[in-house]
Amino acid sequence: MRLFIHMTLPLLAATLLPTALARASGCDCGSIEAMLFNTQMQIVQKVNSNTNAEAQGIRTEITEAAQNIIGTIRVSSQSIVRALVDLKESTVAALKGHAAAREAQKTSDLYGKAGQPNGLCGSTAVGAGLQVGLQAGTRLHQDMRHKQVDYGNTPSAKPLEYLRRLLDEEHPDVKTMPDVLFPLERTLTADQLAQAHETIKTLADPRPLPLPTETQKETPAGEAYTAARLVHQGRIQNATELLNFHVAFHAPTLPDDVTAWAREQWQEAGAAGTPPGIVDGKLSEAALFNLLVQTRLGNPNWFTHIAEETEPGLLRELVLLQAIQLQMTHKNTELLDRLAVVDALDYLTRLEGRTGKDLDTLYGLMVGTQQ
Repeated sequence: MRLFIHMTLPLLAATLLPTALARASGCDCGSIEAMLFNTQMQIVQKVNSNTNAEAQGIRTEITEAAQNIIGTIRVSSQSIVRALVDLKESTVAALKGHAAAREAQKTSDLYGKAGQPNGLCGSTAVGAGLQVGLQAGTRLHQDMRHKQVDYGNTPSAKPLEYLRRLLDEEHPDVKTMPDVLFPLERTLTADQLAQAHETIKTLADPRPLPLPTETQKETPAGEAYTAARLVHQGRIQNATELLNFHVAFHAPTLPDDVTAWAREQWQEAGAAGTPPGIVDGKLSEAALFNLLVQTRLGNPNWFTHIAEETEPGLLRELVLLQAIQLQMTHKNTELLDRLAVVDALDYLTRLEGRTGKDLDTLYGLMVGTQQ
């Protein structure tokens, strides 16, 4: 027991000594518990301060990382979308290219490089299709020419036989003649094309001159008649050629793919129904150019479309308009060339009518004087 007391007293003294010393020195910190509490609070405040700073830094890093991730996703998404669009356009272009190649294979042997798809008119098959249509119009023109020449050179035909043809019920009447030469829809039907052919024969050569026999040709009068008839028929055929050119321009010669493209152009312009110029599912060269003009100058939406179009779109539109202008200039030049021939022949005919008899008289006087 005494030993326990001797051991406890030093420990108690060691425990109470700091408090006694603190009070003896005049310390105002209070008890040991207060000192410990103050120290604990300081430690907690320091830890909280450091924790808040670290948390703010972590939030900033997380925010920046998130923004970078979102930006990367956005850029990647845009890249993916652009890649998908490019892939779609490439696929569509490839499909159109295959279709155009199949179409070109049908015409390249006839038209060479001119029949290859050029894509300048908004569709890869339009260039080749126009070449096919122009070639069909040329063949129609030639066919009409040969039939009209044969009509004027029918052996043993008499004027009365030609007159009966005009009086036949199947012959175009006075109302039909302007309808088939100037079709309101700018595209002739198959029946109107046949009526146009008959109308040209009637208006250009209503009374073809009979052909002389071989025996008649050997006489002096027969030789003079044959020569005069040749000049007469030549003048008629040159004037008839201009009428044939006009009819071929309005004939339904364009192929179906060009007609389908014309429908697409009409619908893209915001119009509904059947495009003007398409008659019985067919389209003429004249109607095509009229449609291309109407979908632009006659379409208020076209001006808005031009104002909002991108640079590649504007370039495509410019190329198309220039192609239309070049084709129309070519067509007008060809028409003026034919009109110049007809005007020249008309002038020569009138010149011969005024001076031919006078020259014949002078020739007779000259020959009579010499004899």
